[in-house]
Amino acid sequence: MLHAEDWARTAFADRQPSTKFDHAAWRELARDGLFRIALPAAYGGEGHGALAVTSMLEALGRGGADRGLLMACGAHVFGCGVPIAAHATPAQAERWLPALAGGDMVGALAVTEPNGGSTFERMATRVTTTKRGIEITGRKHLVCNAPECRLLVVLAEQYPDRGALGLTAFLVPRETAGLYIEPIVRTSGLAGAPLGDVVLDGCVIAEDAILGRPGAGLRVFMTAMKWERCGLLAGFLGAAERDLQRSAELLAARGGNLLRHQAVTHKLARIKVRLATARAMLRQAAASIDAGHDDHTLSAMAKLVISEALVECAQDTARLLAGAGWTGTPFDAGSALADTLGGLFASGTSEILLDLIGRSIMAGAPSQ
Repeated sequence: MLHAEDWARTAFADRQPSTKFDHAAWRELARDGLFRIALPAAYGGEGHGALAVTSMLEALGRGGADRGLLMACGAHVFGCGVPIAAHATPAQAERWLPALAGGDMVGALAVTEPNGGSTFERMATRVTTTKRGIEITGRKHLVCNAPECRLLVVLAEQYPDRGALGLTAFLVPRETAGLYIEPIVRTSGLAGAPLGDVVLDGCVIAEDAILGRPGAGLRVFMTAMKWERCGLLAGFLGAAERDLQRSAELLAARGGNLLRHQAVTHKLARIKVRLATARAMLRQAAASIDAGHDDHTLSAMAKLVISEALVECAQDTARLLAGAGWTGTPFDAGSALADTLGGLFASGTSEILLDLIGRSIMAGAPSQ
């Protein structure tokens, strides 16, 4: 992965922070093979797994890639490419995976809704069978990559009496009649990972658009979450390590006795320890995926540790740099903090992850 880091240092050396989706950088990452790493070799991928793709994302972050771009890449690979690879029929895989692996098509996962969030019991996007065929109606909210995507994995309720087991995942191309994208123009961070609402107004789809099987949407969703929670913020870890190095260099360049103060050196030390701990959790979760384990709790733990560590590190960096960080010289500590705050919400908030982890503990406790 040293090649990816060196390449990123050159490719992103003079690039300004993203204010929108960076098409040029996306094409460069596609040429460098980022989107192929974890997808099957039979369909244009390389089949290397979670450890390989998260290591490359981390290297790109260390090399200077924008956090928004890294988020968009993770949403594409983990939220769309991986669940399709895991659950698609051979015909579906042949149709969609080569374009996703080559970066020619941007993918997105559409689950969250305006009123119910990602709560399955309150999912309002419904499937009905009419004379025209299978119709999907509803609205998805805060969908990463929605304004740029060409393919959506959409979760909808098909069997209302089955609860979470009544959900079905569908492959919905952008050009489907009745599908509209409403971009979310302004966010507090991660401008390079565009968000949007997906409106499905009686979208008619064929039966071969079902991903997996009818009623197996939860399984498709959990595949995406296992990978996303493990690796979505891998690039952010590399970026935080880069910020730590640059902060130390800036503080040293100021001269005087600044680095002799324990208040300064202890903050630097805590940042380094937090990042090392988070990286260890990432490696453990990725290795578990590559070993074929279906450990959703471990991925949830990794996401919890990584996302909260990133925010704490960004806060300490901003405090250390003081006015230099606030004015964006030599780098924008305020924007880095805003970007990492966005990581707290993607793929489940800390509260959702804690609930999942807590329930796994109680499931293993003997009843009295």
